[in-house]
Amino acid sequence: MVETFTPAVCGSRARQIRGLAVFALAAMIAAAALGALLGVAGAEIGRPAALALAVAAAVAAAAREAGVLRFPLPQARRQVPERWRSTLPLPVWSAGYGAGLGAGVFTHQPVATFWAACAGALALGRPLACAAAFALYGFGRALVLLLPARRGADATAIVERLAVRRRTVLRVNVVALAVCAVLLALSPTASAAVMHLGTGSELDPSASEGTFAFTRRIVGATPQKKVVVAPESGQRKYFANAELPSLDGGRLAFVTDHDGILVVNWATKATLAQVPADSATKPALDWPWLAFRRTVGSDHDRRYSLRLRNLETGKTRYLMHVPAPTSDLGRPSIAGDRVVWHLANRRGSSIFMYRISRGKRAVLSHTDIWLLENPAVSLRSLVWVRQVRNVSTFYRRRLGSSRVTVLARESGDRYAFWTSDTAARKAYVTRWSLSTGAAGILRFGF
Repeated sequence: MVETFTPAVCGSRARQIRGLAVFALAAMIAAAALGALLGVAGAEIGRPAALALAVAAAVAAAAREAGVLRFPLPQARRQVPERWRSTLPLPVWSAGYGAGLGAGVFTHQPVATFWAACAGALALGRPLACAAAFALYGFGRALVLLLPARRGADATAIVERLAVRRRTVLRVNVVALAVCAVLLALSPTASAAVMHLGTGSELDPSASEGTFAFTRRIVGATPQKKVVVAPESGQRKYFANAELPSLDGGRLAFVTDHDGILVVNWATKATLAQVPADSATKPALDWPWLAFRRTVGSDHDRRYSLRLRNLETGKTRYLMHVPAPTSDLGRPSIAGDRVVWHLANRRGSSIFMYRISRGKRAVLSHTDIWLLENPAVSLRSLVWVRQVRNVSTFYRRRLGSSRVTVLARESGDRYAFWTSDTAARKAYVTRWSLSTGAAGILRFGF
């Protein structure tokens, strides 16, 4: 096809330039459209499954290029129709050639890299990002024509030299594909694992200094709920009729059915502090600070009050008050000097951060459309969940950086993410099964 775009075939140097411009534009548009479709499909599949597929595709492609495996590639074994340039106007056939090569699936593929890239786009699951990446692929398809035309070189001779060096090209391709497979396998979502913590539904993760705590719920004739503390070594500790644990080293805060919020030494179960029932819930502990939510007011004027109490001095700060019927004031998370929480109401949803040393509150993120919820903070990272229609996404951002990483995404009506926590280069999130109501906890390394 490279011999098509010459002044002789196109009619003049000016027509050649116009034909090449249309070809490049069509190739980029077609490739971008393919990338966007793959991104949409990846969001529907779900990132963990799509990422596993991408790793397998990169490994298989590298093995094929190295000659270890032999299998045919899914492709149309033909070049672009030569008759188009004699029966169609220049802008039409050059656009058709560009679209056919840019889309990739309608023409011959000499190597397996294209299909590994398609699997990678599924794993990314972000239509705009995939469209941008594949637009570059389309531009690359046009580059073999644009550069020789600009320099007055023979594009056919360049392609022939590449064909002679096919073995070298394949070796380079094997290395590139192997590197891609390793990077994909080491990505945060690849390290995601379902934590097998026992029977029942496990939710509300909390981690600190190698110890992990969670709420276990068992639904049945006699519903049960308990807080389970699982240290790295030693026996687990159980706290009956309790939920919403928050760990801080050897201390544990949780909500009980009758005693409000208790702060205990989880190893000995000795009580260290207590916030009486009186609608106190959603604790977050970083000694001596305890953040929690309390419902105040009458039935006709109920309000949520987010409070921060120094358990050593007994002094309390009031971080936020909102009307209960129209607002969702989420569970706080505390680490060091920072307290974070979410607020959702008719005006949208926001993630707030309060700096204890400064006594100041700020909005970290706000949206009028989506639902931002269940943030958790450590000394290094911030994680949170975003709900958009039937897409639930779990994000991480390193404190002090604007770069946001997608740890996991669930699409459709199977799962949704809920409560979260982060500590020691790990993140945790509750994943609900929307069909069964069961819950489990996912762990991510980064």
